[in-house]
Amino acid sequence: MVRLFLTMKRKYITYDDLLDTALAECDSFTLVWRSGALEESARELEMSLEPWLLEDFSSYSWPGTATSEKARVRKYRVCAESIDALRRVDSVFDLLHPRYPEDLAFYAGEKVRFASFTHKGDAWFEP
Repeated sequence: MVRLFLTMKRKYITYDDLLDTALAECDSFTLVWRSGALEESARELEMSLEPWLLEDFSSYSWPGTATSEKARVRKYRVCAESIDALRRVDSVFDLLHPRYPEDLAFYAGEKVRFASFTHKGDAWFEP
């Protein structure tokens, strides 16, 4: 089951609307890269996002998740080109390992504005 929690003024209707809103209102986003083999689609996305990489670190937690298994969290700059790279998928819930990284989150400064827990089918906006 897919659930979407809205806790701020409704602006998002489709994935494209989410990406357009992020481009207008956010300055960075994170994706979680789990360990293990990645499919070619993930490697292609990784290469297309490389020019906008801001941070790359291992963590046990990220928005909406705390786990006992470390994962690689990469933070990217929001710009037209990085958002276009995210348009390779049709939904935030298509971002699943091993085909793609997971758990897309958008930030305005250090504040989380949107987060997802994709393999559980959860996504939400923060006020």
